[in-house]
Amino acid sequence: MENNEGELVRIPNRELAVIAKYIDQKLPEYNANPLIQALPPIFSAEEFAAKVTKIPFWDDQDRNLESHYRFHCVERLSRYFDPQAKTIELQKLISVVIMTGYLSRNPLKPEYASRSRQIYNAIEDGGGKNLENYVNLPTSASGLTLIGSSGIGKTTNFINILKLYPQVICHPEYSVYQIVWLQVECPKTLKGLCTDIFAGIDKLLGTNLCRKFNPRYYSEDYLLAQLAQVAHTHHLGVLVIDEIQNLVNSTRSRAEILDFLVKLDNTIGIPVIRVGTNEAISILQGNFRNARRSTGEGSVIWERMINDEEWYFFMEGMWEYQWTKTPVPFSHEINEIFYNESQGIIDIAVKLYKMVQWKAISLRSEEIITVDLIRQAAKDGLYLVEPMLDAIRSGDKERMMKYKDITPVDITQYKQKCLYELESVDLKEIRRLAKKQQTQQKVSPKLNYVIIELLNLKIDAHKAKQCAEQVIFSSDEDSDIPSLVDKAYFLALGGGQINEKVVNTSTENTKLKPKYHENDIRLIVENAKKDKKSAYEYLKMAGIIKDPIKDFINI
Repeated sequence: MENNEGELVRIPNRELAVIAKYIDQKLPEYNANPLIQALPPIFSAEEFAAKVTKIPFWDDQDRNLESHYRFHCVERLSRYFDPQAKTIELQKLISVVIMTGYLSRNPLKPEYASRSRQIYNAIEDGGGKNLENYVNLPTSASGLTLIGSSGIGKTTNFINILKLYPQVICHPEYSVYQIVWLQVECPKTLKGLCTDIFAGIDKLLGTNLCRKFNPRYYSEDYLLAQLAQVAHTHHLGVLVIDEIQNLVNSTRSRAEILDFLVKLDNTIGIPVIRVGTNEAISILQGNFRNARRSTGEGSVIWERMINDEEWYFFMEGMWEYQWTKTPVPFSHEINEIFYNESQGIIDIAVKLYKMVQWKAISLRSEEIITVDLIRQAAKDGLYLVEPMLDAIRSGDKERMMKYKDITPVDITQYKQKCLYELESVDLKEIRRLAKKQQTQQKVSPKLNYVIIELLNLKIDAHKAKQCAEQVIFSSDEDSDIPSLVDKAYFLALGGGQINEKVVNTSTENTKLKPKYHENDIRLIVENAKKDKKSAYEYLKMAGIIKDPIKDFINI
């Protein structure tokens, strides 16, 4: 995006703003307005798709990672975004809404100052009441309404489209900031709407509107008029009101909020986009005037995806990102089972694919995704929305009306379940290794001492270490060091595996009597055994074993 690649300026104590870079928008009416010239160019479908497509990082080598790393890799699918045909059409509408909305709010023309003065007069004379009676200049704003079930990607699509535009543009030449777009969730009251919009502008520009226009001290009419003035002053390009169905539970202010949104369009000239679930249809059709104004550039109804080529293309594209050990190619059978389990609701399809991979990884073995595994993951992870999905599958409109909107699916609990299954497989091994490590830490002083004694007995260093380890790890924890030295020494002399009978049996039972030389270690040890004394003590008395304190430590 040209503006995002340009120079930035920091708003005091707040976010970065893009310094206006005026480009040729190809159309003469657009090039006459600096607010439009500072916007990104009008994108073709190909340019738009290239800018918003988000694919997760994937490397075939990731399959070689340990399972707990691959659990994190699967989470990358949360950032996957593949624009559909309706996304491209929505982007075109939003582009038209923003650009045409600025046509009659050109800061270089006298009408802009006149509208500001008229809003000011409405505040001064009537405290903001009857705003439409004061502001009579024509506008070019046109609203838009998007309705659709939860989980089909309305908010995600809006965010990805709006982020193509810098949210704040600084115009040093005109000493103004331009807020291109602002998105808020629909409140239940007019004062709540004003507070949310003031807070959004404060966050962007570092202003203090929330404190200045405290709803405790001012009427709704006054706050709304001030809001209109602020939005006009800061050149708000489009106001997106999300979750418009929240008005269902609002009895007193529903009509007032809708009426004010119409005034922003029709009186002030600020386009308003309303986004909501199917519940919002009855609200927007409550009276003819609001229904007519809400159409604007179009009332768009988004349905869940149908099982056609576009669905297949979507699933096939997402299927490429697979972190299980054994890759499974996409097939018609997999496509059918995924559609049946998700009923074309994108949010559910993506989350189900994540759950399937987590389940496969947690089961270990070859980690192969099968139709049965997909069904099992759907049964375990989508049980909260299963009644709604069953209603959709039935095609029974009465059953479907019981579930006006699909509840957003939270798969955190299922992820934790798969992680527990994965970790429980290793739990015994983890505990065994932990105990072994602790045992090694406990016996290490004994081990070092036995090795030293074997070295003093002229045993080769490598053999001393092996024999000492075998003896210590095969003996009781409370075995004394002299007996451990005896066993290790006999093992070293024998050159084989330790044999308790050989170690504990007197040399009197040996068939062949060796020839001893003076101070022979074998004889000393044999005599110790006969006297039922420690070989360690006899060897020490003979001066063969050194005293570690007297001979090695100078004190």
